[in-house]
Parts: sequence; structure tokens; C-alpha cells
Amino acid sequence: MRFLFINSLKSDYLEDQLFSGLTELLGKDNVIPYPVNTNYYFAVKSYPRNMGLSRSAFSYLADRLTNRSAIKAMEFDAVIIGSTKRDTFEHYQQLSHLIPQSMPLIYIDGGDWPEVGGDARRMNFEPLYQDAFRDRQPDLIFKRECLIGKEYPDNVIPLPMSFKPQAGFSPVEKRYQVTLWCVESDPIRTQALQMLQGRYDCIENGSVPGQQFRSYQRKGLNYLKELSASRIACNFRGVGWDTMRYWEIPGVGAFMVTQKPGIVIPDNFADGEHVAYCKDDLSNFSTLLDYYLKNEKEREEIAANGHRHLMAHHTHLKRAEYFLKVAQERLVHH
Repeated sequence: MRFLFINSLKSDYLEDQLFSGLTELLGKDNVIPYPVNTNYYFAVKSYPRNMGLSRSAFSYLADRLTNRSAIKAMEFDAVIIGSTKRDTFEHYQQLSHLIPQSMPLIYIDGGDWPEVGGDARRMNFEPLYQDAFRDRQPDLIFKRECLIGKEYPDNVIPLPMSFKPQAGFSPVEKRYQVTLWCVESDPIRTQALQMLQGRYDCIENGSVPGQQFRSYQRKGLNYLKELSASRIACNFRGVGWDTMRYWEIPGVGAFMVTQKPGIVIPDNFADGEHVAYCKDDLSNFSTLLDYYLKNEKEREEIAANGHRHLMAHHTHLKRAEYFLKVAQERLVHH
């Protein structure tokens, strides 16, 4: 398949993962970015803001030229709107009059809110979002935050985030007992951090309240290495259920104690086999931590299973394969 991929010039995790996954699977001539995004060609940002990087810097100028002629010709199997970001929708509106009605339109909603396009309201550009879809609705919507039990239209497909393995990463020796490095974007994170204070080595390793993303000590590849040094790494929901940490912890081969996400995740991790799920009221949180700190063999076995399961189902390439499979099945009759 050949796609026109309308993207944001800002980092959007799901968009970046899908763009690089599709580029790796289909080749760069079959995934045409609009606009041509420097973050896809140059290592200007560190992990996790570099996940769209999937092309050679040498092809940047050539792609700017072919991008123009490809858009003029409009020979695509589908057009992808890559994210719920203001500039993505501005870019879509610049081109929407050129897109034939017969060409399928696919929208990737990687936003935090459970309503389709909910982040347009959260980020204050709802009029632009509504205007973009006034004359034409997307044929397919892939959505990150598909709440379990919530009714969605038939054309809405769950598409959670994933893990993009990073060149230059290798796990390091365990030196932390329990880590929870997060910004308190949901009350459960505050509650968990308060429960951890004065226990294990949490204060020493920085698992404390009041963390800010900007002032994280651990960034880029170093963050992944440090995460892999945790005997137990914890994950709790943020503004949305789906967090990068949910994929990173098994991705780096660490053992995860996590709240069970309240969204639809195909091939999700199994409790006690790949990860340990704790209750939403945290009533068994401390018990799980104490148990798995003591039982190293069981802990390491589950962590290894979790890593294998992630590599089999939840890398950026596996997400792109799933996306293509669903798109081909659903768009055949378009």
C-alpha cells in the first residue's frame, strides 16, 4: 500500500511510532510525509521524541521534491491524518481539496481523551477539528484510548502505543529495588508515590513526589538503561490510560508492577505471566512489591516472559503490521 501521511511537526508518540513502522515495512517511497518533517530524517531529539526517525538525512532534500510531485499526482491507496494535534489538522486542511472523495481517509487519534478527537477540545482547537471533518468523515479511525465497555462506532479500531527498540541500548545490572519515575498527572500516581516514601530505595533513586518531565535526571537512552536497572519498575495511568512506561518496562526487560489499563489492548500482557497487575485502589500494591522483591527467580522469569511477549506483539513494527492488516481488510470494499 502507498500512503500520504499528514503529520505534526511536534512529537506525538503514536504518530511517530506508526510513521517509522510503516516506513520500515513499506519503504520510504510508499509513505509520503506531509509536511516533510526534519525529525524523520535527523537525530535532532533524544528518546522518546526521536521515534519518528526512520530515514536517511541524505534523502531529506530529494524527498522534499518528490513530496511535491507525489501530492500533485495524488496516487495513494489512502490518506492518513497522523495525530490529534492542531498543526496536523492545519496541514490536512491545506490539502483536503486535492484529495479525491474515492480515496480512503484514515485518522489516527493518539490523544489522551476517550472520545474520538477528544484532544481537540483538551488542546483548544475543536472548531478547526470540526471544520476539517464537516464535509467528509474519516473512513477508518485508529484510536489509542478505546475505553473498555464504551461504545464506539464500527469504524473505530483500538491502536495503543508500543515500544520502538533503540539502537545503542543494552540492559544494565540491577541496582534499584523499586522505581516509579513519573509526573503526577493522575491522583493514583500521587497516591502510589506517597505509599513508597521512606520504603525500599525510593527516595535515593528519585521515586518521589513533585517530579517534572523537564527536570528529569534520566533522559534519552540513559533513561532506558536506568529503567532496566530496576528490580521492579512501576506504572500508573496519566491523563490517558496508555503510557509509554507500560511498553518501556517490558521493552527493557524489567519486571513491571502496573495498574491494569482500562482500554482495549489486543494481545495484552497476562497477570502473573508477563507482568503483575495491582488493584486500582492500591490495596495490594505493597504486598506485590514485597513478594516480588523476595522471589527473585519468579520475578526474573515473568520479566523475561513479558519482554518476549512485547517483542512478539508490541513493537512499533508489530503495530504497523496490525494497522496494515486492518486497513487492507476494511478498505477492500471502499
